Amino acid sequence: MLMIKEVYRFSELSAAKLYEILRIRNEIFVVEQQSVYNDTDGHDLKALHYTYWQEGELIAYSRILPRYTVYPLASIGRVCVRKPHRGQGFGRTLFSESLEILESTFGKQPIKIQAQLYLKTFYESFGFRSITDAYDDCGILHVDMVKD
Repeated sequence: MLMIKEVYRFSELSAAKLYEILRIRNEIFVVEQQSVYNDTDGHDLKALHYTYWQEGELIAYSRILPRYTVYPLASIGRVCVRKPHRGQGFGRTLFSESLEILESTFGKQPIKIQAQLYLKTFYESFGFRSITDAYDDCGILHVDMVKD
């Protein structure tokens, strides 16, 4: 199947594409992971939105944030892949490409992420290291990580 990969600034998102982005994030982070939090945190306005589309369906997404949006460092978050498409390497490819997009857009720089604890090893494979102990955020254990 044809995969369409697109990067959008907030101002470039149509209402339909924004709806699909909010929908996938809600499905995975709020419903599937049963974590009630305010996903519309105001950071989307400054973010790059990296999307994977297959047959008109948004199947994977990440949010790439410049410095001084969430942290003094650049960041990548809301990394997600819909359930039927997991286990096929999309998450690894999505995150790797998100790192490349961040660097090509904002320059090579340190990056900070808030990772769910069970994904710590995944992010370590990209050169991230923990800078905090595990902590609870909305009912899910997280750890802050940095890549220099």
